[in-house]
Amino acid sequence: MMAQIDPYDRNWGNGPVFSDNFDEQNRQFDNTFQEPLGKWISYAHCLWPSGVTKKKMMQIYQWDKSIIEAENSIIRLNSNYIRSTPITCNEQLYTLPPNTFGVNYQCDPNNNELYYYSGMIESLPTNKFRYGYFEIKCKLPVHHGAFPAFWLWDSQKNEYYEEIDILEYSWDFTGESGQNPSHPQIGSRRHYTSGIWYNPNSHQNYHSIGRVFPEISENEDDLTGWHIYGCEWLPDQVIFYRDGKAISKVNGRANIPQHAMTLKANYAIDRYALNGYQLGNSPYWEGSDEMVIDYINVYQLNWDCSTEEIIAQQLELDQFNYAVKKSITITSSIEPVFVQSTDKVTFRATDFFEITGSFQTDSGSEFTVIMQGCPE
Repeated sequence: MMAQIDPYDRNWGNGPVFSDNFDEQNRQFDNTFQEPLGKWISYAHCLWPSGVTKKKMMQIYQWDKSIIEAENSIIRLNSNYIRSTPITCNEQLYTLPPNTFGVNYQCDPNNNELYYYSGMIESLPTNKFRYGYFEIKCKLPVHHGAFPAFWLWDSQKNEYYEEIDILEYSWDFTGESGQNPSHPQIGSRRHYTSGIWYNPNSHQNYHSIGRVFPEISENEDDLTGWHIYGCEWLPDQVIFYRDGKAISKVNGRANIPQHAMTLKANYAIDRYALNGYQLGNSPYWEGSDEMVIDYINVYQLNWDCSTEEIIAQQLELDQFNYAVKKSITITSSIEPVFVQSTDKVTFRATDFFEITGSFQTDSGSEFTVIMQGCPE
């Protein structure tokens, strides 16, 4: 598996803290909306009143639309068109999540535009993440109404709203690209969006920060092919990646979510499936397709933000405890501290890094210093 963070940056620890390759046998969601390994639920906990529907979206998330295929090491988030008239509460044509995590979900009568069943996965509410590197390898559905996403979210009423959209696709978001000739045409098979929705003071009136519209080039296939999308979320910046390349960055602690968030992948259907758009001769998208996920990984940095590290001899570098430090000083005065030709060293510090003694990097070695903030 390919990680878009530097595999030689040992500050990220020895591997992912959360990982799913979807290769375990006899593992499926059931009518409790959970799977036996306890990594995911297949509804939106504490986000929507029903857990499975959202206003202005056309789908109902159902547990049997998130299908794990262990033999192929994938999960399919299926979407199926049901009928041309909306599904309503009194018909009882869909299942609601049980009161497992203290929420009594009920059918939301305000949702009257439900024409599809679809799949989603969300990390359990007991398994949130605060900062880290998040990545997915997936194939996307691309047509009018398809709205697949991979994102982080948390909100507290009357306090804050935080969302990082690592990946979203829609045939048309807001028409922004038509107003800016530098953007590719919305609706392209090569065009998606990443960004942040954020309000540190309220769960209302949240706004978009650093919204970007990256484009897949022709020699990279298109969105229906395999791609790896990632996001490095730190206390003072967010960096978005695709296939090993940084494509966008948001800086400044005031712009960055600071609370632990749940991780989600979902295949929504938006209004563009219905509002006069056509595939073939139908006024609706009357299809069935899927978002296919190969794996999801989460990495987190080691934090040691109060330590002022001093490296005075080679052994201290060889046995260095890689983590984000308050400061790092190399101060050897007898024999030089050196990075060997076969080694790659990355230091991370919040206040300063300095060399006051003898230090050398051998030919062929790599040495990197990253200055960044620590969690408050």
